[in-house]
Amino acid sequence: MQDPQPLRAILHRALARYLTVTSRGFLLDGQHEPVRRLVVRILGYGGARTLYQQRKPVCRSLDGVVAVTEPTKQCEACAQHDSCTPQVRLDLVVDGKPHRLLLAFTSAKNFLAYAGRLDVQRIGVDSIQHELVVVPRSGWGEIQFREAR
Repeated sequence: MQDPQPLRAILHRALARYLTVTSRGFLLDGQHEPVRRLVVRILGYGGARTLYQQRKPVCRSLDGVVAVTEPTKQCEACAQHDSCTPQVRLDLVVDGKPHRLLLAFTSAKNFLAYAGRLDVQRIGVDSIQHELVVVPRSGWGEIQFREAR
């Protein structure tokens, strides 16, 4: 396949269920109380960017190159590029359902360090199950990663 863009667009639309992280844990569909720990399978990850205005996402790129909200909009040429939040996108399976999780700052740093440790051990991120734990911080939740037991 020469142009993976159509396949990538289908994948990004198919995995539109986002995990929400609070200081008390993950909010999953149909649950009223946050869950502090999740066991997941990570299908893939990559760079992403989100432009927030008044704490709401107004533009998002799931690859850091092209906006999902406006497919003709190139991130590199966007006048608001410097205002975007760089993120790490995780495509996950939680309880047999596909989800997406966008990580920024500390949680992204934690994931990249974890993925690096797995790489040194020659363990593919997509080959094992992982435990994600939310550590409460003042007003937000930091995600830590480890191999599921």
